[in-house]
Amino acid sequence: MYTEQVGLCRRLLGEHYGPIVEAVGAALIRDGRLHLGSVVQRTGLAPGSVRQALAVLIQHGMATHAQTREGGRAVTYYSISPRSILRLQRAGLYLALVEERMGRDGLAVFRTIMLNGCMTAAAARSALGASERSGAAAKAKFGAAVAKLVRERFITAVAPRDTVTRADRIMQEEAKEIAKLGAPATPKDLARIRQAIRQQEAEESSSTAIVGLKRSAAAAADDGGPAKVLIGPDGRPIMLGNGLDGHGHGDGQGGGGGGGDAQPDTVDDKQCFRVYYERLDVFLRNKQIVNYFSDKYNAAAGVVLKAALRLTEAHTRTCRDRVSERITANQIIQGIPHDAPLEDGVDTGDIPHSNGSDLSDGSGARRLQRGRAALALLEVLRADASGVLSRADERGAGVFRINFERAAGVLRDKCVDALVVEKHGSQHARIVRVLRDKQKLDEKAVAHFAMLPIDQCRERLHELSLAGFVATVEIPRTADRNPSRMFYLWHVDAGRQVSAALRLVFQGLSNVAQRAAREASCRAPLLAKAQREDVVADPSLLTAPERKELQAATAARRRLDIAAVRLDGMLLVVHDVAPSPVFGT
Repeated sequence: MYTEQVGLCRRLLGEHYGPIVEAVGAALIRDGRLHLGSVVQRTGLAPGSVRQALAVLIQHGMATHAQTREGGRAVTYYSISPRSILRLQRAGLYLALVEERMGRDGLAVFRTIMLNGCMTAAAARSALGASERSGAAAKAKFGAAVAKLVRERFITAVAPRDTVTRADRIMQEEAKEIAKLGAPATPKDLARIRQAIRQQEAEESSSTAIVGLKRSAAAAADDGGPAKVLIGPDGRPIMLGNGLDGHGHGDGQGGGGGGGDAQPDTVDDKQCFRVYYERLDVFLRNKQIVNYFSDKYNAAAGVVLKAALRLTEAHTRTCRDRVSERITANQIIQGIPHDAPLEDGVDTGDIPHSNGSDLSDGSGARRLQRGRAALALLEVLRADASGVLSRADERGAGVFRINFERAAGVLRDKCVDALVVEKHGSQHARIVRVLRDKQKLDEKAVAHFAMLPIDQCRERLHELSLAGFVATVEIPRTADRNPSRMFYLWHVDAGRQVSAALRLVFQGLSNVAQRAAREASCRAPLLAKAQREDVVADPSLLTAPERKELQAATAARRRLDIAAVRLDGMLLVVHDVAPSPVFGT
């Protein structure tokens, strides 16, 4: 863990939860797994305050606990996740994303759960000012908003076992299975038990069941006959006759051609929910993928890829999924907005008509033209050297898959290149790209491909090596491994490169936070005056120099916020989308 990362986590905890939680979180980050007495000793706080701070961290999913037997007593140890703390600086992006997709009603529920941590639907209803005596329309509106958030996995159900450290949870399961044997476990038994536990965890992580929703009474009183399943234009199952989706939950919409009315889902008021940040990171990553291809080709290519990514979101749980489910070209075409200017983004003159006929109807001709343009753009994206979009089957117009692992590598390389250009210069970035494409090269070959003099290339290679962006590998020519009789080849070490990029990103975020605090402290009297009620009601109370200074402070704060968002986007790519074993979670 980096020093800047520790300081950034402390600052985020202090801004969101106060100095007591900041002190407790800093102790857990600095010293790792601790019990209550050790935390009290390291922070110098009262035991009651430490307990409350730990409860806050566990409530918000940033800390976990585990109980072990030491001698004749049970001791509870606590640990914290710096990755969860770093997500606090994306709160604004998360809220904007929820408002875009879920509307204002969903945003209100989401914000309440984000502020309070793990809570039930009934508690969220009370926090929003609603009660059991509220009107039926208000209750139905709230229930629909919560059900939609749960169904789209913006929030997820929480069980007591989720607050236990994963390693301890696995050890507890292993101990239970060993106890069932009634005899000391052999190495073969241990291997079988651990394999079964890993398989069970894999099944739970890939399960499509949604916990927290239950069928409405009207739907439960139905005849119970088998429902008919159809695949909608977005690739998701549509249930006919009972309004349920493929997971056994209602979507609140009609089945479209089936008998019976669709019944909306109801939320279990006793079930606790929390924000599913891993799911939200998937949406942010998809935006970066779309922006990358929009910048590389044009906006039309980004629209087509965005439609393809929208189809995969229903089956993508976290950013660590390697590939997407199969999606057909027809599904992608149907998911493209009607007002998207596809025809201007690609030339379709060399693509023949699918049926060889010419439609005289204007709307039909436009649909055919848009379909041909979408197919051409899909072919362009498929032929891209990155391999993000690949063809999985040749049936019909084609069946495609999105390789998220390669997309993560593309985004990471783009982030590294931007950091190298910012820190060292364009020539250094050119050398990094040459080594990434050509793998291992000696100095002369690097200078040749980078089109630099050998002395300048050697100097820049050593600078990049000190920064961690390139590394050397030694190939001995003799068995004695004499340094004078060795080949030294330069190459890109992915682990070291990610570590170097993280160090720069954390340093940049720390500098931005310090500069923002400095700007606020220098203009504290003016900012306090501008926030007074009389000044807010009558801005003329500020003098002309004060208004000018206030505008400068606002502009500086806006620039710092933009820099923080950009750096956080890099952090998402390097730290969450393309995780590396060189740092902890």
